[in-house]
Amino acid sequence: MKKLVLAVLVSGVAFTAQANEAKKGHAETPDAAFKALDKDGDGMISSEEAAGHAELTAAWTTADKDGDKKLSVAEFKAFEKTEKKAKK
Repeated sequence: MKKLVLAVLVSGVAFTAQANEAKKGHAETPDAAFKALDKDGDGMISSEEAAGHAELTAAWTTADKDGDKKLSVAEFKAFEKTEKKAKK
């Protein structure tokens, strides 16, 4: 019984940590991170939606390649790829 309770607690902590990361836009995949940031579900990330993501906010003008003040999935994936390389 103790093992079952421990397993449930560990699973809950892992799930909560993953959910928190997704809310910050740091999910496991770029697609999941994009969906977490795209709060209104319009398929674009506005600067308001990106406000909680420090790295994205700092790199906004560079990430917004077409200058439409929104990030498409492609722009966000390019940003994630650049960030991943920079962290290595």
